[in-house]
Amino acid sequence: MSLAAQETMQKDTLSEARLVGRATKKPAILLSLHNDFGSVENVWRRFEMTADCFAFQTFEFLETWYRHLGARSNIDVQIVVAWGAGGKPAMILPLGIESSGSLRRLIWLGNYVTDYNAPLLAPDFAQMVAPESFPALWNDICSILPAHDLVELMRQPALVGDQPNPFMELKTQLNASGAHMTVLCEEFDDYYDKKRNAKAKRHFRSRRKKLQEIGETVYVHPETDAEIEASVEKLVEFKSAALNAMGAWNFLEEPGYIDFYKELSVKSGADGFAHVSHLEVGGEYVAGNWGLVHKGRFYYLVASYDGSNFGRFAPGVQALVETMRWVTEKGVNTFDFTIGDEAYKSEWCEKQIELFDHLKAATTKGALTLAAARIFLGAKRTIKQSPLLWKMFTTVRSRFLSK
Repeated sequence: MSLAAQETMQKDTLSEARLVGRATKKPAILLSLHNDFGSVENVWRRFEMTADCFAFQTFEFLETWYRHLGARSNIDVQIVVAWGAGGKPAMILPLGIESSGSLRRLIWLGNYVTDYNAPLLAPDFAQMVAPESFPALWNDICSILPAHDLVELMRQPALVGDQPNPFMELKTQLNASGAHMTVLCEEFDDYYDKKRNAKAKRHFRSRRKKLQEIGETVYVHPETDAEIEASVEKLVEFKSAALNAMGAWNFLEEPGYIDFYKELSVKSGADGFAHVSHLEVGGEYVAGNWGLVHKGRFYYLVASYDGSNFGRFAPGVQALVETMRWVTEKGVNTFDFTIGDEAYKSEWCEKQIELFDHLKAATTKGALTLAAARIFLGAKRTIKQSPLLWKMFTTVRSRFLSK
């Protein structure tokens, strides 16, 4: 689509926003509500190029998610664009309303595949909406949304890029899990020397040597569509086996998940937004990972390995190191291990990110649900943040729920 056509569509969208803006009686910020991705695609794609946002809030990621997963889960799209001076977007909120029985939850789009939820913010958002003004703007936004029982906006970092997340101006509570990230060096060997002690380096070299004795050990970036799909399928196979062995919820067995990962990977190609790679030994897939590359940041999201045949050689660590080396060479400066407090992350990460949930009842039905949810989430955080309790929980889970 030409630039002129895109600008025309933006004007049409803003015209809708003015109607809502009059209703809000907030002339500085106008609002438009969109119930499908197509009506806001061009505005969103242009905005995300300069906006502060995470990979999970890009149009490509969420539109692909919705077709394969969101539409299956009774989630209605409720995308809000907040417009500032000059008809330029100040913020995009990728929201949805999920119906479960008679209960309607207001959530972030992306559900379980997004580790970080947040709005997309213009670089000068704070100049358009002062922090103390956001609660009033949020009330206006809620007033144009369809009726819902419960606001359940989970897993939000305090910062979006370098900007404060405006949702921190609302009442929040800590999520059960934190996230972890590390800043890379210009040369990967400098980073590796800083992070790994002599013993860890020795073990790494020893295991690599043993793998090479079995067969040629290579780090592979699949290039053709068929190769990319095959790599994703093997990763899903090993990750599914690991989740089943732990007794954890195997989301990969649910309809749509594999198709989501495959499509996003194939559309991205070998060096695009979605990253797929794996380690082969003698031509056999032994470990792999799937992640996202966005604005100088790599999101390490799905990783697994062939534990039954190669587990003693720690192939997952071998593949991780190769991936870190590769993204460094591509100019990535941040390696984000994302949500989860697994012990191995402390070996690499010097930064921890707290995540916050905004929960609020909108009806009596929502209040009853929220009361139970707060008890559950509080217990979940207590267990996850206690190494002893978490070990006991995972032991019991794997013993009684493993497949």
